[in-house]
Amino acid sequence: MVIQALTRICADAQCVVDIYVNYDCDLSAANIFERLVNDLSKIAQGRSGQEIGMSSIQELSLRKKGLECLVSILKCMVEWSKDLYVNPNLEASLGQEKVSEQDVNYGKVLDSLIRRDSVNSMDSTVSSGIGSTSTQASLADDPEQCEVIKQQKEVIERGIELFNKKPKRGVQYLQEQGMLGYTTEDVALFLQQEERLDTTQVGDFLGENSKFNREIMYSYVDRLDFCGKDFVSALRIFLEGFRLPGEAQKIDRLMEKFAARYLDCNQG
Repeated sequence: MVIQALTRICADAQCVVDIYVNYDCDLSAANIFERLVNDLSKIAQGRSGQEIGMSSIQELSLRKKGLECLVSILKCMVEWSKDLYVNPNLEASLGQEKVSEQDVNYGKVLDSLIRRDSVNSMDSTVSSGIGSTSTQASLADDPEQCEVIKQQKEVIERGIELFNKKPKRGVQYLQEQGMLGYTTEDVALFLQQEERLDTTQVGDFLGENSKFNREIMYSYVDRLDFCGKDFVSALRIFLEGFRLPGEAQKIDRLMEKFAARYLDCNQG
């Protein structure tokens, strides 16, 4: 079963840390560790079994395995962090020894981050493409940045949630939090690169008639390359990132800019 495999994986303390560092502390990756713990919690409480119509015996067995997997994760966390514990009753003479033990765990985090950088050596921005300042991923230089990155990720996810309800509010929130630049190019890049945005909301936002929205839409379309593409292929590329709004005037503005960009890319 999947849970049995997860239990074996989560029995390795370093593996649990690697999952958290490489996914939950990566701005562009899913929160694998968080989702894993949440789903196991639901299984242990019996909600999953009820949803799929399992018998009482099957449900009890599933709940037990889910709980065992959670316990395995907790044991790993205790095992991995035990060297960080400092007994307040220890004599001062043992302080240096404890510092050395803490360095061991620092090295564990460092190893995780180095492995992550070796897998993903591409340049990344502080806000995963959201904003105007690019920087080389440098978490391996300071493992404490994991906490900072996690906080930034939570801000971005909150901004995306707001955008999918009210686009202007989401953009404003991300800008206020310093996770999104104020230029039209910054916002256009965000709309193109962030796959978690609701495509209907993106289309409505791009089709708005305000000066700022029009400039964002122009920047968005100007980033697309239609060179050497036939009309249908170019249109398909154009519509990949959003859904056309229902309002005719918004559609007209979008299609007019698309036509202008297509001609610019295929002159002669």
